[in-house]
Amino acid sequence: MIEGLRVRCNVGPVEVLRLPFLQLVYRRRAVVSRAEMSIPDPMGEVRAALAAQQPVQMRFGYRGEELWHEWEGTIETIDQPRYGESDEDAVRVRAVGLEKALGDTFVTESFYQESAAAVATRLLARTGLPVAEVDIPDAMLPHQVFSRVSVARALKQLETCLTRACGADFSRHAVWLGADGLRWSAGDEPGSLYTVETACNLVSHTPPITGGGMGVVESVLLPGLRDSMQIYIRDVRRDFSQAVRAQEVIHTLRRNGNVTEIRYGKDQGWG
Repeated sequence: MIEGLRVRCNVGPVEVLRLPFLQLVYRRRAVVSRAEMSIPDPMGEVRAALAAQQPVQMRFGYRGEELWHEWEGTIETIDQPRYGESDEDAVRVRAVGLEKALGDTFVTESFYQESAAAVATRLLARTGLPVAEVDIPDAMLPHQVFSRVSVARALKQLETCLTRACGADFSRHAVWLGADGLRWSAGDEPGSLYTVETACNLVSHTPPITGGGMGVVESVLLPGLRDSMQIYIRDVRRDFSQAVRAQEVIHTLRRNGNVTEIRYGKDQGWG
């Protein structure tokens, strides 16, 4: 890892302080965040201690700064690199974020004369995760039934109902797990406005080619940034200065450098 960066990962019963590779991916449209890491394991002890569904916690940030990036999830798969690949004595772990509960939690409920916001809040709470915001049309639903469907599917069902009954527009709505809990909103994740600018932390920038396209920004590592947050891009070379919403954020930490890749542009909602 590059000097000046602190990393701490708890993967199952294993505590890891140095990693040759770590990647954390947030996508607004995908809901569930994902992580991948390579853990040195020359003696095979780490592989023997790990199993699917074990908890994963990670923190990384710069030394001397209070801001840490924190993420939690569970192990999805455990692999080993093929012979001849770099880090062939390492264990490769892929993990999924706590948002996975949206697809793993099933509901069978009937609501009568309840507001749409109350129904959505109740559904989200069934995941066991805190609920921070539900920003949808607060229409009264005469009768709404969910029969053995996942919470994510139930929200889509509710979305379809409101679209047909009220003409509501959910094209920009997304569901994500923010710092304060689950949010279902067309808005942004609250937090500081990150700035990426020339001669400071901007590595490369490719603006969208078309109005409905996606732009890509690469910067030095930005702990704390995730999708659905606002960032301000100031690219002097391209005469570009604009605040945008991060549709995708990919943090990559590796031996030859640590970067954050941000994609912005057309908002496609979720699912």
